[in-house]
Amino acid sequence: MDNTEKIISSFLNLSQSDIDQISISADSSVVSVKLKSYTSKCPFCDSSLIESKGFYKRKISVPVSSLKSSKVVLLVKRWRCNNCGHSFSDSKHMAPANHTVSYSSVLQVMDLLKSPAMTFKQAAALTAISESTVVRIFDNHCHIPRIKLPEALCIDEVYTKNSSFDSKFSCLFSDFFEHTIVDILPSRRKRELHRYLTSIPEKERNNVKYVCMDMYKPYKDMASIYFKKAIICADSFHVVKHINDDLNQIRIRLSKRYPSDSQEYYLLKNFRFLLFDRSIDLDNKAKWNKKFQRYLNFRQLLDMILSIDIDLYNGYNLKERYFFFNNSSSNIEREFDVLLDDFIKADIPEFREFVGLLLNWRTEILNSFSYYHGRRINNSVAESLNAQVKLVLYNSKGIRNSERRRKRIMYAVNKSGFLLK
Repeated sequence: MDNTEKIISSFLNLSQSDIDQISISADSSVVSVKLKSYTSKCPFCDSSLIESKGFYKRKISVPVSSLKSSKVVLLVKRWRCNNCGHSFSDSKHMAPANHTVSYSSVLQVMDLLKSPAMTFKQAAALTAISESTVVRIFDNHCHIPRIKLPEALCIDEVYTKNSSFDSKFSCLFSDFFEHTIVDILPSRRKRELHRYLTSIPEKERNNVKYVCMDMYKPYKDMASIYFKKAIICADSFHVVKHINDDLNQIRIRLSKRYPSDSQEYYLLKNFRFLLFDRSIDLDNKAKWNKKFQRYLNFRQLLDMILSIDIDLYNGYNLKERYFFFNNSSSNIEREFDVLLDDFIKADIPEFREFVGLLLNWRTEILNSFSYYHGRRINNSVAESLNAQVKLVLYNSKGIRNSERRRKRIMYAVNKSGFLLK
């Protein structure tokens, strides 16, 4: 048996002793495999009175890149029992029952789909089978049951505009400690959250100790109902992001006030990063600035920006103070209340909504200073998983079927859920 024949036998899930003959056409477009028969009794009545009824042809797809065709014609022996009258064929486990795709092709497809960047279409091209067959293989062999809720649960959402479900956002449940997706709901609406959480036993829900979320009120409402023994935490990243977004709105408002050739507009447009990027060395070596015709470093430029308007000055200082508060470890209640009072006194239009959030989410923000297994509770795990989820959705151009989308995302991100049967 030459090397090509050995490759074919391995992809057919056969030992070399099972094969009686392999023939390959001159142009490698047709491969015929004849199997040896070991049948001696009828599987229905255990009689030895059986007679050969020849062979039947079974076409099976195998991932052999060295062949021009990935189709193999398998010659399977047929038998008839003269005692009970049943007909049957030799049983060799080369492909799932009533399927033309070999187990090896199934394994290759499922292995390819572990990559978040892999699409059904690409997997079809690499395995030389149709895209619809790849989708069918995935649907039939990817089985992901509901995962038990963790002690520290993160809730986030991902934008799924192409969903067949009447919702633009899917809800993502993730495990803060294990860094895995627990489940994906087709909608973040209350009725869908209610449907899902009521299906989970109360005993399991009561084992959840922490629930972390962004400041989306339905999450808070559902968590207070279904996770009665859990500490509800507002994700600190979303709070800080909200402040930065509001500060940027102040900058935009001021930019519209000045002409495009003014020094104020120049500063607000070209050095806006100084308001937000805390990793910059403000005391860097001064560089020549053509606009001001003198040497300036980043700190001088920032001072010039903040001198443009009192709202920008106060907004920046409040943002910086919240950042230090967010990284503090003592007197957090007192510091929060003082900071909240200063936000109210500043009366900056762009911060009014944020002040409302601070008032309504005070308890949950303070809860976010809780620690689980040595790590502060936050939604960074969910955000990291969200990036992988977005990669799956981007490469697939969205998956309309919500159940298929759930399985595809969880399979690619968690790398589990494949069952060959």
